[in-house]
Amino acid sequence: MTATHLRVKFVDFWKGFEPDNNIFVEALRKNFEVDVLGDDAGEVPQLLIYSAFGMEHIHYDCMKVYYSGENDVPDFNQCDYAISSHFLQLGDRHMRLPQYLLYKEFDMLDAVVSTSTNGVADRPFCSVVVSNSVYADPQRVAIIDAIERYKPLAYGGAFRNNVGGRVPDKMEFIKRYKFNIALENSCVDGYTTEKIVEPMAAHTIPIYWGNGKVGKEFNPEAFINAADYNDYDGVVREIERIDNDNEAYLKMLCAPKIVPTARVDWFAQLSDFFAHIVGSGRRYVQPYGILGHMQYMQRRKELLYSNTLLRKCAGAWIKLKGGK
Repeated sequence: MTATHLRVKFVDFWKGFEPDNNIFVEALRKNFEVDVLGDDAGEVPQLLIYSAFGMEHIHYDCMKVYYSGENDVPDFNQCDYAISSHFLQLGDRHMRLPQYLLYKEFDMLDAVVSTSTNGVADRPFCSVVVSNSVYADPQRVAIIDAIERYKPLAYGGAFRNNVGGRVPDKMEFIKRYKFNIALENSCVDGYTTEKIVEPMAAHTIPIYWGNGKVGKEFNPEAFINAADYNDYDGVVREIERIDNDNEAYLKMLCAPKIVPTARVDWFAQLSDFFAHIVGSGRRYVQPYGILGHMQYMQRRKELLYSNTLLRKCAGAWIKLKGGK
C-alpha cells in the first residue's frame, strides 16, 4: 500500500510505556508514515490507541483502538476496534494478540530446547515470584499452599518473601530452581502472559495455571498444567513424580515449547489489521441512541475518576455500604 501520513496518539497506557517505541508503531510503519503525537500536541489524531489505565480516551472523537493484555474483555461500546488476548469474533473489529508475544523471552524459547542439561536436575526445588496477592483469584494461593506442603518454596517477590528481599533479576532467580510456580491472576481462556514464558526461557519447568486453552499454543509436554488435575493433591502428586524421576524431569524440560500450529506471523497480522481499519476508515462507535447515553454517563464517571477527593468519598461510601 502507498505510504500515507498517519497521526497516531497513545493514551491510558501503563507507566513506562514508550509511545515512540512499541510493537504497534512498528506495525503501523510497515504501511504508513507515522507521526506519534505527544501529550501536549494540539492536533487531533487520526488514530487513537488506548489501554486500561485511565480514561483520557473518552475526550477524543476519532477512530479508537483499544489494547489490553490483561484479563478484561474490550468494551466495543467505547472502541471501534480492539486488540486483546481473547478468542473473540466480531467482524473486522477484533484481533487476538496474546500478551506473551510482547516479551523478549518468547523469542528465546527455541534456543532453550538445546540448552545443556548438566546439573539442572540437581537444582533446589521451586521458586515463586508473586507481588499481587490481592487482585487475583484465590486459587493461586490455594495451589501455592498445596505445593508448599510437599516441599518449601523460595519466594522472590513481595508475597511471602523469604530470600532477603525482592529479587532484582527475576530470570536469574528462577533459573536456579528446578520448577517455577507460574500462575495467572485469573483463569480466562486466551489470557496467557509472561508467567509461562519466563520459566521456559530460564530453562526450568513451569507449574502453570490460568488460560484454559494454553495447550493450543504451548506444548503440554513442556510444563505441568494445574488445570489438568481434579484437585490440588493431584497436581502435587505429578510434581512429586517428576521431581523424583530425573529422566522424566529432563524429558519435560527439553520438550519443544511451542505447538507447531501456533507458529504464525503475529507481526504481519497486526500490520494487516491496522492497514485494513485505517484503509476502510469505518467507525462503529457513534453518539446516538442508547450508545450516546452510555458515552454521556462515561464522561460523568470520568469526573469522579479524575478528582482525588471525590474518588476518596466514593470509596468511603462503597465501604459503608458493605462493598470493597
